[in-house]
Amino acid sequence: MVPNGWEKGVIEDIAKVSSGGTPSRQNDSYWIDGQIPWVTTTEVQFGIINDTEQKITEAGLKNSSAKLFPKDTILMAMYGQGKTRGQVAKLGIEASTNQACAALLLNDGFEVDYYYQYLVSQYENIRELANSGGQQNLSAGIIKGIHVPIPPQLEQRKIATILSTWDKAISSTERLIDNSKQQKKALMQQLLTGNKRLLDDSGKPFEDKWEEFQLGQLFKERVETGFNDLPLISITSTGGVISRDDVGRKDTSNKDKSKYRRICPNDIGYNTMRMWQGVSGLSDLEGIVSPAYTILIPQNGVSPKFASYLFKLPKLIHIFERNSQGLVSDTWNLKYPHFAKIKWHFPNYQEQDKIASVLINADQEIKLLEKQLADLKKEKKALMQQLLTGKKRVKI
Repeated sequence: MVPNGWEKGVIEDIAKVSSGGTPSRQNDSYWIDGQIPWVTTTEVQFGIINDTEQKITEAGLKNSSAKLFPKDTILMAMYGQGKTRGQVAKLGIEASTNQACAALLLNDGFEVDYYYQYLVSQYENIRELANSGGQQNLSAGIIKGIHVPIPPQLEQRKIATILSTWDKAISSTERLIDNSKQQKKALMQQLLTGNKRLLDDSGKPFEDKWEEFQLGQLFKERVETGFNDLPLISITSTGGVISRDDVGRKDTSNKDKSKYRRICPNDIGYNTMRMWQGVSGLSDLEGIVSPAYTILIPQNGVSPKFASYLFKLPKLIHIFERNSQGLVSDTWNLKYPHFAKIKWHFPNYQEQDKIASVLINADQEIKLLEKQLADLKKEKKALMQQLLTGKKRVKI
């Protein structure tokens, strides 16, 4: 069923579907000093493309199946790894594309922004089309057959205008998040190295000299095993220390948990093979973790929260990398004996606590913005389902 005044159709009814190509990589004249933007599927990510990582020359364009598409062309990734296939973007510039991108050039009387929003809303359904009958890729034929509603043009335009307002709010929030993360990164660099000193409880700047310690003096290793009745815990690069049930991936842990290590609140766990990539976290849980993790117990004089931020500092992570042992980079291990010998300067406990508080506040601000972003996206998605299908009509 379609609303009164709307029609049903397919992409082929409203647009010409084309694709691009790749100039020969063997011919430098097709690439060196190129000025023509050349889009790959990794750049087709639900947004407006205003620049590209790679560019081709006029010779590359003329001597390949690449084509120059106008601004406002809708691009769809026909194949690619992970989430790429089925994603769409809109050209904000003239650009060429590789053969993995389908280009939709809308006919007169059809609003680009309406159909861009509609295809965004149909992402999961479009991916299913690519999976039918064992097919793992989209094709021009599949894309031409995608069903689309056809409202009157003025209604298309009004719907697109409403949804673009939400996009602006989403983009603005994303920029605020990026700026906040950059500010936190700068704060970490300044505060965790002593380049910027905070005020103590009396309102005066901290002046005590930072003291050098071997990490083994301040962090002891927890090696307790045999706690099979405790829940399984994971340590992730983004989520820190979390319940294994919250990871969102298949559990590949060993059935035999007898060698799994106990982790307690205020312990810091790190992936022995990934500490040089910053995979560590402060635990607020009690549980057991894989023997692939090292568990640290901060000693008296060490703020666990301060330490958890310190271990994310790029300068110290680089030192972790240099002290990791292994034949090749992706199997390097930072075992506790090597960790324990590393030297670093620490402020007194009170200053550690103040630094941790500042960084915790920065994290809380970022989390608040991320929640606002998630809410905006959820609200926009609900509105898309109403407006793009005509369940909710707009006044013209």
